[in-house]
Amino acid sequence: MKKTFPVRLLPALALSLGLAALTPAGAAPTKFEVASSDSLNVVTVESETTVENFTGRTSKVRGSLTFDPQARTGGGTVVIDGASIDTGIAARNGHMRGAQWLNFEKTPDVTFKVTQATALGGDKYRVVGTLTMNGVTKPLTTEATVRYTAASATTRSSGLKGNVLAVSTTFNVKLSDFGVKHRQIDAGRVSNDLALAVRFVASDQ
Repeated sequence: MKKTFPVRLLPALALSLGLAALTPAGAAPTKFEVASSDSLNVVTVESETTVENFTGRTSKVRGSLTFDPQARTGGGTVVIDGASIDTGIAARNGHMRGAQWLNFEKTPDVTFKVTQATALGGDKYRVVGTLTMNGVTKPLTTEATVRYTAASATTRSSGLKGNVLAVSTTFNVKLSDFGVKHRQIDAGRVSNDLALAVRFVASDQ
């Protein structure tokens, strides 16, 4: 059976998306809290080998951000609950949470923390920071899309109060970088590379 988790997305594996260090003097960033939403927040984890492919999903994302839409800066922390990731097979979920794999029973949070962000144009940013999973912290660089929408009838119809941020990012993770070593990986039955995709919304009220 194949087990591979994290990387193209999202976050219960735990992600921190921040741009705070770049906030210029005089800017007024606003605090946004990640919404609790099973429909608006989606984290997917994909694993592919010649033997077995699977996709895991969760909507359990939490955290807070700051953002200034004029200065295009902000900061914050986003955490994914890795223990809630469902791959569609209960036994595989259990293995993923166990000590031989990602140990989500003991350390469920997957956290991305940003130390530097660079606006690339439009809604795109290059984000540099760290990803913490299974008690291991590694550097991570990825690109994120951050869209700001002022409060309106449309945002309210989605159950969101105040102004809204919609954030999405994808990146790859190597299990071996996070302390996962297993004979099924060596045998090629489980991929050492995971694709994690994360999409969530946050509001300032």
